[in-house]
Amino acid sequence: MDNSNNNSSISIAIKSENITVPHGFFGRKEGKSNGLYASLNCSDYVGDSEEAVKANLEIAKDFLTSESTAKLVTLKQVHSNICVEITKDNAISGIEADAMVTKEKNIAIGILTADCAPVLFFDPQKSIVGAAHAGWRGAVGGVIESTVKKMRECGSNPGDILAAVGPCIDRNSYEIDDDFKRNFSGSGECFCLVNHRIHFDLPKFCRKRLLEAGVREANIETIDVDTYANCNDYFSYRYAQQNSSGICGRQLSAICLH
Repeated sequence: MDNSNNNSSISIAIKSENITVPHGFFGRKEGKSNGLYASLNCSDYVGDSEEAVKANLEIAKDFLTSESTAKLVTLKQVHSNICVEITKDNAISGIEADAMVTKEKNIAIGILTADCAPVLFFDPQKSIVGAAHAGWRGAVGGVIESTVKKMRECGSNPGDILAAVGPCIDRNSYEIDDDFKRNFSGSGECFCLVNHRIHFDLPKFCRKRLLEAGVREANIETIDVDTYANCNDYFSYRYAQQNSSGICGRQLSAICLH
């Protein structure tokens, strides 16, 4: 696996020997949206214009695949642990779930985030890909494990799966209180003190859940980008709530077999 930047808006994390799979953790730049949604907002649930979102999704899809018949599928995310398999028969956006896997070629699957952790999966042995929306609720609820389980049902061996945790709010920006901490059990190593206040390490927690699901440590990559601290390059819901009107777009993280 390799971690490198493609340009100012897209990070790449998954590579296995000579096998690569089109994927990207997109930032907020180089799109068509305006104002507080500027510019590559990929969510039509946050108040942005339908036309701009459609254009932004096309930009992302064109980066992932040049096939004219390719589709880009996103979900109606609800902070659940539900993972669905996407096939040619149900390759439409709006399914209520927080993770998906597919064995189909030229169907890009994408997760929308703005501080939550996007996790992309690839099994190079069975040609299966996955994508999960891992906010703290989904991660505690088992969305990462559900994704690995669904990949297993499709034929994967967890030891073959490559996983990458994308840009999300990191521990230096994620101050929490005691009530928040009570949602976790046996994960004390994922909390730390920053300036004498309790903070949560979401990327570390996602890594822990990946390991518990059977993904090998050597096959897990983490992109070290804090969305809150880099809010000019990535949408950050917490930053928007604390420093502006609360309006916030969503960036896309997507993967596609071809």
